[in-house]
Amino acid sequence: MVRKTFGIYSEDLSGCVLFIETGDEYVACWCKRNDTNTINAFELFTFKQTDAYNFENLLKEIQLHSRLLTTTFDKACCIWSNENCICIPTEFYNDDAATSYMKFMFGNDIETSFYKNNLHDYEVLAMLPHAASSALRNYQPINNNIHKYYQLLKGQQNESEENKIHLVFYYSWFIVSVFKKGALQLIQRFFYRAPEDALYHVLNICKTYELPIEELNVYVSGMIDISSPLYETLRGYLNNFSIEPVNKELFAAEGFHDYPLHYFASFVQYEV
Repeated sequence: MVRKTFGIYSEDLSGCVLFIETGDEYVACWCKRNDTNTINAFELFTFKQTDAYNFENLLKEIQLHSRLLTTTFDKACCIWSNENCICIPTEFYNDDAATSYMKFMFGNDIETSFYKNNLHDYEVLAMLPHAASSALRNYQPINNNIHKYYQLLKGQQNESEENKIHLVFYYSWFIVSVFKKGALQLIQRFFYRAPEDALYHVLNICKTYELPIEELNVYVSGMIDISSPLYETLRGYLNNFSIEPVNKELFAAEGFHDYPLHYFASFVQYEV
């Protein structure tokens, strides 16, 4: 069963680009104005992972409750948040070897249609889910496909030599981006059931990449409540722990400000 978690709208949706982000347990839609880059609407639908096996039927159910998927936009971009994605230094990347890269990482039982996004000195290579992609195109022509890792890294990477970790939380998993002296070390998603599970993954990453906790900046965003045991557990062990900075001017629809803005930052704040 689909649950509509958020439905936030401005009255005027003209002049906007539609963004559709899909994950194992959610579909998020939002629209951004071309001239101001402000976010005029946002929807988030959640469901069980098993419901996503028939993505076409899932979209039909979502459409019954969606204003954005029943509105025609001039341009649309799809952001895929599946795990079949790797970052490869550009100097070692070759299009002819794309299938080999993916099979080496994820096994032989994968789809063989890929797309890539260039980011500075490496390529973000990801698998394109055929069934889900075809189903989405029945509702809206897709002008661009990007992977969630690309979107996050484009906003997180900068020229500083900071040791830092970004944690982006969803309902049962989170994405970790790890930077050591400004260089990307790891981006990966981890599932968790209890706050201690999330903490274990973070501490293990710190040990593996030799990142002293006292010198590490940790930025958190996504579906995490600052009064929750998860937040308190992480803050209790990680010294320089803070909410990801949010650009409040991006959020044009009044309904956004009824909630903590870090809920939406990982979806809409980063440019694509």
